[in-house]
Amino acid sequence: MLPRFIRLLGPALFGVMVAGAPAPASAQDQPTEFQTWNVPGWTFTPGVIVGTLYDSNVTLLAPGVGQTPASDQLFQLEPFGQIEYFGRRTTLNGGYHGSLRRYFDLGELDTLEHRAFLSLRTRVSRRLTVYANENFAHEPSTDLLELNGVPFERTAARYNSAAAGIEARLSRTIDFNSRFETTWVDFLRSDTLLTGGVVNGIRNSITRRLNERVALGGEYEFRWASLNEGTRKQLFQDGGAIVRYRTGEATTVEAAGGLAYLSDRLTGLTRTGPYFRAELVHRARRATVGGEFRRSYVPSVAFGGTNQTETARGYIMMPLSRNRFYVQESLAWHHTDPFDPRVLPLYSAWLDSTVGYAVQRWIRIEGYYELTHQDTRLAGGRINRQVAGIRFVMSEPMRIQ
Repeated sequence: MLPRFIRLLGPALFGVMVAGAPAPASAQDQPTEFQTWNVPGWTFTPGVIVGTLYDSNVTLLAPGVGQTPASDQLFQLEPFGQIEYFGRRTTLNGGYHGSLRRYFDLGELDTLEHRAFLSLRTRVSRRLTVYANENFAHEPSTDLLELNGVPFERTAARYNSAAAGIEARLSRTIDFNSRFETTWVDFLRSDTLLTGGVVNGIRNSITRRLNERVALGGEYEFRWASLNEGTRKQLFQDGGAIVRYRTGEATTVEAAGGLAYLSDRLTGLTRTGPYFRAELVHRARRATVGGEFRRSYVPSVAFGGTNQTETARGYIMMPLSRNRFYVQESLAWHHTDPFDPRVLPLYSAWLDSTVGYAVQRWIRIEGYYELTHQDTRLAGGRINRQVAGIRFVMSEPMRIQ
């Protein structure tokens, strides 16, 4: 069941969730804060974001009786840059996004954030496409990373995800996809109970197109995790069927389900149960809308255990190159139920909302709102944080001859 705060956000927010939030894992895993200009050849886009914001819970306090979270106003400065190459067969995107948040009163809590990405995609032949991507983030608190089973703390965290894969057409009607990815998480405070670790996985799928609209097939995913400095070793396997349906040129629905198996070598825990996922994507000329739901077993990078997790995401993205007035909305919700009775279940949610207007091609004005929420369903176990304000985004692409 969705947490109570989501039910109170109203029908408008439900529309965002059901319709669709930037799914962080597309084929190229490109962050949504970077605008892609799709100009042939090489392009470099430098930029900066300047704004003033309000933070309702700087220390991520779960208020108890007589306690009030510390709030403050802050100045935001975000330099960023992106380099792109669009060729006949190959696309390359790489970028960096930094963020300095300077608080007016609570100066000792000033933060620096770093994000970087690299994405490469090339069509080797008419039947084979190869891709690889890399994403890195260094955040001052765990609520800024959407991670399963991680409690919100003002603890710095580093996150890195790398992936590579192929998309192959084996025949006129049969497609084969294979993807390997590795994810690493590290928590930098020595006094925290959070452990971190590495999760690797490979996913293969094969589908047969019955006609222009319908495709059926199967998938198998194998993941292995090394957590808590290598003291926890876990194996995860998912296998099931895939159904893909295109309602038209712009809309695709995909669903998959089957059996999931996990094995924790330290505790001897083994479990078998169903997994399920569903995804909807609609690509219109001026906006992309999507959403997904997943239920599966996942490793916990927080305490080195295993969880049963339900995840829902939704997003709306309006390309800046096609809209002078634009909206970027994303919502994600996780319910994590640990198999270790000593670890509390978590209900976590992230909402990001941006409404902007392009005054000129090189400058935009944006209103920004961010909500992070987590609840353990125990007294004093609810954390709410809201960040809102106005910012100016200045950027201009430059062709590289």
